[in-house]
Amino acid sequence: MRIQVKMKSMSTSQGIARNGDIVDLPEEEIKKIISMRPTAIEILEAEEVKTSKEPAKKKRARNANGTLKADDPSTPDVNEAWEDG
Repeated sequence: MRIQVKMKSMSTSQGIARNGDIVDLPEEEIKKIISMRPTAIEILEAEEVKTSKEPAKKKRARNANGTLKADDPSTPDVNEAWEDG
């Protein structure tokens, strides 16, 4: 089964796997990992597998007239100056 590692690093039968790595492991090994640390991995379905490990690149957000958009300090959890590119 294909899994994605959700912890800093872990030892598997395929070697050391780090956060974000996608690894194919036997079902028995996955059951053992889940029994010890339920949040350590995420089981992936075939259509969820990413072809690239690179995060989405961000680009500067622009206003309708083309100027750069500023971050709104009243929304600390959102940075309006950047958008997914």
